[in-house]
Amino acid sequence: MAQPQVIRQRIDGIEDMRRVLGAPNINCVPLGADTPSGAIFHASIGDIFLRAGELSADIRTRASVESDLLSFSMKLDSPGRLFSFRSGEEVLPGDVFRLARGDVNDYRMTGHMRFAVISLRSDLLLRHGGEDTVWGDRSVWERRQWFRASLTTRALLARSVHRIASQVLHLDWTVTGQALRQLQAELIEPLLWGITSGDQRSNERHVLSPATIVRRVEDWVDGQPPAAIQIADLCRALHLSRRTLHRAFAETLGMGPARYLTLKRLSAVRTELRRSDPAAIKVTDTAIKYGFWELGRFAREYRHMFGERPSETLSKGTRNGVGV
Repeated sequence: MAQPQVIRQRIDGIEDMRRVLGAPNINCVPLGADTPSGAIFHASIGDIFLRAGELSADIRTRASVESDLLSFSMKLDSPGRLFSFRSGEEVLPGDVFRLARGDVNDYRMTGHMRFAVISLRSDLLLRHGGEDTVWGDRSVWERRQWFRASLTTRALLARSVHRIASQVLHLDWTVTGQALRQLQAELIEPLLWGITSGDQRSNERHVLSPATIVRRVEDWVDGQPPAAIQIADLCRALHLSRRTLHRAFAETLGMGPARYLTLKRLSAVRTELRRSDPAAIKVTDTAIKYGFWELGRFAREYRHMFGERPSETLSKGTRNGVGV
């Protein structure tokens, strides 16, 4: 597994729009005098594909989908308007649209807009889905095409996808192993949360109390390598839906399960740095080992949590004795 491969494409006119969108039988009609402009980048992250960018245009576009991959598109926070002819409504930031073979990407865009599209095989999506897709049925994702969560959740989803897409665009190191697996999970998780939060069963309650659920999660997590755990693993192992898991953590710890797992991984990094010989390991390698692919963000979060830089923790192994 290697560094995400990123291709950037500029848009300076309607012909660039047709070329960059790259769909067969695309119908792209300008509706105003302003020339479409912007930039789109394409990134392959293992077997997940990300397309994201910014566009300024007034266009009417219809394009058939002929890929065997499932794609999920999201308008990110931006002032432009996007009207979907599929739903008959304006698309809001954080809405999740599912696109599969045979669908038509059918919209009118006006103004300046940021967006992201994530594409992957259906079996990979089902694997990441955990208990929410335990039946392994692709039709689950084909029954509905449009998912809208609450305003607060949509804002969180849009910010998360925008942050990840921006970081991927500027990655300058090779992402491998657990770091790549974590990056893939962080790309997929906002989509799954948007889909499950947009489901109609928003009032479901689990027979177990939130405190009991969190204790069971903690017991299971403590028996696993912290670098390898994803939300899907928790849902599958403990037979919990994402909604139930999020509600239990929010009500008891005031944070989501993803944040909890991040803190567990930060603590695991600190433990290893304190026990290691500074001549034998590097901070960067240890961070990657525990799934941190945004190294700058890792360093900031580590210092905020522990009051010192990771390198300072590592250096104490020499001053205080390795293994302290």
